Amino acid sequence: MTRLERLLILTLVIGCVALFSGAVAQEGYGSSTTATPTANVTPAAEANVTITSPEEGASVAAGNVTVAVNLTNFTLVEPTGQPNAPGEGHLHYYLDAVVPTNASAPAIPETGGYVISTNTSYTWENVTAGAHNLSVQVVNNDHTPIIPLVFDTVNVTIGGNVTPTPTMNVTPTPTTTGNATAMVNLTAENIAFDTDTITVPAGANVTVNFNNKDSGIPHNFAVYDSSFRSERIFVGEIITGPATINYTFTAPSEPGTYYFQCDVHPSMNGDFIVE
Repeated sequence: MTRLERLLILTLVIGCVALFSGAVAQEGYGSSTTATPTANVTPAAEANVTITSPEEGASVAAGNVTVAVNLTNFTLVEPTGQPNAPGEGHLHYYLDAVVPTNASAPAIPETGGYVISTNTSYTWENVTAGAHNLSVQVVNNDHTPIIPLVFDTVNVTIGGNVTPTPTMNVTPTPTTTGNATAMVNLTAENIAFDTDTITVPAGANVTVNFNNKDSGIPHNFAVYDSSFRSERIFVGEIITGPATINYTFTAPSEPGTYYFQCDVHPSMNGDFIVE
């Protein structure tokens, strides 16, 4: 075989190998670019709450004011200390309060009225004339705000000449303040206090022996000027049961009927009477 013939055969072999390699590479390239079909996943809808009544800027008669809301993509359950679960919890209604935003603390405003509810409406009683704001917030089972925050607020004017309910004028009895002491035993069990009336002397040094028997449920004891909580007199530390704590504070020097509650469960409340 001549040298020329050998060169021709070698060239032919190299060409065949190149063609074969290109075909294989083309096949591999095509298979690697074929995307694996995936199903379309619809993200879970976020909760939303809107105050439907009264409307922003509305004028409302003084007295009882009902707030109605529309709640979507959220399930209302009783706040009995169960762990947080996505998409479930309850509502906090506020009157003249700044909506809490701390995600790691119970949504309890520093001032203003608030209640815990599993209903899409709540009636504030004996609302006085003037400018007020009404709010509602969606919270977790442990009373912390859900994140992202979900709430709504409307500003209304309460009007009308309403004669307030007559109250008895109490003439304070002269007392020597700073010397009297009062010891109060208070128990929380089954999300209720064991009394709805506490009576102490005016200006007394008060000690409240508080026993929270509700396992896994937070409670505290706090005293305010009224159920609207315009002025705080004493706010005790929140403890999770079963646990006990001693609260100490000075009672108001002016006799009258004040208000006490559990800040986590305002339905637990009563009259704090100063004599």
